[in-house]
Amino acid sequence: MRVLRKKNKVVAKDEKALLEITKYEQYRTVEDLFTRSQANTAYYMLLALSSIIIAAGLLLNNVPIVIGGMLVAPVLTPLLLFGLAFSIGEFAVIRRVGRLMIMSFSIILVLSFFLTTILGHHREVFEITNTLETALLYFVVAVASGIAGTFALSRKELSEVLPGVAVAISLVPPLALVGIWLSDLNLVLARFYLLIFSFNLFGILVGSVVVFSMLGFYQTKEKVELHEEAEAKRIEKKKLAKKKEKKEGV
Repeated sequence: MRVLRKKNKVVAKDEKALLEITKYEQYRTVEDLFTRSQANTAYYMLLALSSIIIAAGLLLNNVPIVIGGMLVAPVLTPLLLFGLAFSIGEFAVIRRVGRLMIMSFSIILVLSFFLTTILGHHREVFEITNTLETALLYFVVAVASGIAGTFALSRKELSEVLPGVAVAISLVPPLALVGIWLSDLNLVLARFYLLIFSFNLFGILVGSVVVFSMLGFYQTKEKVELHEEAEAKRIEKKKLAKKKEKKEGV
């Protein structure tokens, strides 16, 4: 009985440790999320390249190419930042990152559409079983991936699993398939893959919000606000610089 109680205490201690996070780790996570979610040239370049790689992999029915593209795609951190902002009620971040996500998803859709239009007709395209059960399974995977990704980003000792999470998050491939099937005017399959994409997106956000809430990230609200103010100033400064260049050009 004593041994059993001792084991139970150890298990309870481990479970508690899993949800323990220092303020330093919270602040580091916030800083990482803001740094990796900047809408700069590098972000859009990686997004465009990953979209092309994934769409090409789907058109070639080549899984390794698709996986490679998923590793390149930079969409994970903006999604997690959106989840963090939602969990603490930071609406300025939600609006800004929401716009970034819409822009990112539009780029993926457009690039896959045009790549298929130019090169992809009459090829055998990778397909997923067109059932609601399949979409729900993807939702379950997305929730688990959102949880894993948030834990991995928050806990430095788990950061090695982030590439695996990037592969598990099937967000870009379904959206690329929407573009592919729209190019072929197959609205039934395009609608189905849009459903899978929506389930994946919602699942990732649910998983991240749950973990951020459990880890007490509400304590970082002031830090998030400071980072958002700095990001807003950076964006405004960039806009002013562009306006100045245009005026000088004229």
